[in-house]
Amino acid sequence: FRGEVMTLLGWLEALPEEVMRRRPQLLLQYSAALLWVGQLDDVEPLVLEIERAVGVSGEGRDEGLRPSADEPLRQVLLGGAAATRSWHAYLKGEPHNAIALARRALALLPDKDLELRTFAAFRLAEAYRTADDLEAASAAFAETAELGRAAGHEYLVLRAMSRQAKLQMARGRLRKADHVLQRTLRFAVERGGDSLPATGEAYVAVGKLLYEWDELETAARRLKEGIRLAERMGQFETLVDGYVALSRAEMAQDNTERALESAREANSLAQRSGAGEAIVEAAAWNARLHLTRSDMTAAVLELERAAGAPAVSVSMVRETEQIARARLTVARGEHEEALRLLEELRQSAEAAGRTGKLIEILTLQALALWERSKREQAVGTLTRALALAEPEGYVRTFVDEGAAMGDLLSAALEARQRGHLDATRIPARYLAKLLAVLAQESAAPDVGEQLSEPLSDRELEVLGLVAAGKSNGEIASSLFVSLSTVKTHINNLYRKLGARSRTQAIARARELDLI
Repeated sequence: FRGEVMTLLGWLEALPEEVMRRRPQLLLQYSAALLWVGQLDDVEPLVLEIERAVGVSGEGRDEGLRPSADEPLRQVLLGGAAATRSWHAYLKGEPHNAIALARRALALLPDKDLELRTFAAFRLAEAYRTADDLEAASAAFAETAELGRAAGHEYLVLRAMSRQAKLQMARGRLRKADHVLQRTLRFAVERGGDSLPATGEAYVAVGKLLYEWDELETAARRLKEGIRLAERMGQFETLVDGYVALSRAEMAQDNTERALESAREANSLAQRSGAGEAIVEAAAWNARLHLTRSDMTAAVLELERAAGAPAVSVSMVRETEQIARARLTVARGEHEEALRLLEELRQSAEAAGRTGKLIEILTLQALALWERSKREQAVGTLTRALALAEPEGYVRTFVDEGAAMGDLLSAALEARQRGHLDATRIPARYLAKLLAVLAQESAAPDVGEQLSEPLSDRELEVLGLVAAGKSNGEIASSLFVSLSTVKTHINNLYRKLGARSRTQAIARARELDLI
């Protein structure tokens, strides 16, 4: 109930095999514990053993339960076995089979058996998620949390709430995800905080959210806490997710070697588990990481690894793989093929309500169009992504695309200044913030030594707006500050850049790769 899966496995594996065979309930707990830690291949023989014990398989029942005399226990075991099989089907990429098995489990399990009903409800929620029924998944996660509270099953309550938050993130609703995660962490604190291993998944989700909001140091701390707790419970899905996210944060902080090490750890864990979803997630990120280092051969090998993974039906997971393929296609200069692939992805993501992925896909479409010199179309496509992203505070989805995104964002800011209808929907302050973060990250390593003082984040924002041709009054309006404050920032820019005019300041900033 607390998620101490490794402890439970240690106890069960210390028992002689014949002891577990005489007590099918132990076999049920053992099969579930093995699934938690990703030992998929060892599960089916245990489930068959449970079914033999209750006389389902048609084989000998010498040591089995008599259905008539032990019907309540029989129903519990059959329901538990169906829930376990549902999980196994989910991990093997068979969502509709997983849904049917989870529903069977809930039909079989007695109302008073809250523990197993919580487990079955969680399996149903996960199955709905893999089948792309996000509304049904959200409702099922909510039911799981309610059942789990009644059962005292802290582990599944925390997991259900964490998954609910991740669903909100997939739908592009970062603010709602944050609200769910805050409630999740409050629940964890009430029940023991860091002593609950299941808190690890919540910490990883918080870390991913903070990363998107560009709070890199805090994000990395949360991710490391999440990984530490997930290791205690041996939960491979959370570990793979955590190491991929940590690798992204380390790359953003210019810790390339650590980023590669975390990415390798994610790959290793995924391969050991044999779970297709985890293998694809790790391989897709490794491919992107290699592309950022211009190592196309390594990227191709990773995508081959993803293609060879066990069946994965989760659209958002295969979507991640296909997005990585589109990135590779762009890197090869095959922009038309990339645009064709991205348009297919855009349509499916939009239809399924996966707004988080939709923002990334639109961003990549815009960059590919920009490379093809279809600049007006590129700005229009980026504007669609920005309109979806701005209310939720997206930052890294854009910034992680690097220098080309800076040029495209500057073009979007200019379009807004010219009064282009679509571009005017995007607040100048948001565009300036993204440009400021990009400028900070694209600056040469020795820029700090070339300047009398490094520029502050706000000064970089002002610099971006100055470069876009904004007047002092327009800058004040965009940043919601007074005119005198803007003048102070501009005077500071002149002093730090050694400039006497806007033109000189912009030229000097470009020399230093600040804009």
